[in-house]
Amino acid sequence: MAFSIPGIIVTDKDDKVVALDWSYENADGKISNRWTLLQPYGNTPLAECTEAVLVGWLEEQLPNTTLEFDRQIADAKARQDFAQTLKPYVPHEFGPPTPVPDEPPAPAPPAPEVEEPEGSEEA
Repeated sequence: MAFSIPGIIVTDKDDKVVALDWSYENADGKISNRWTLLQPYGNTPLAECTEAVLVGWLEEQLPNTTLEFDRQIADAKARQDFAQTLKPYVPHEFGPPTPVPDEPPAPAPPAPEVEEPEGSEEA
């Protein structure tokens, strides 16, 4: 669907964009990374490096296609969906396995009592 550029890396010396932090998002999820631009970086003044320009550079240089990213996101979503269907069971020597009961969260331990230092008692 759409690329976005949430951040860029620029040289101090001549204000050239040398790397792009990018993300690609579709209806099923998001994938992101950093792409170091291929040299030479070009002569586009930093003030003219709009997101549209940066996305154009990314799409020209990135070896992956949006179809590959869609597939990666779909695979990650399928793994996550599958993981949510897994349930732990306990095997038994003389019977079928039984589900592990859901355990309620352990209560927080009581706060420690603070003792007053000697000599601080009020008269």
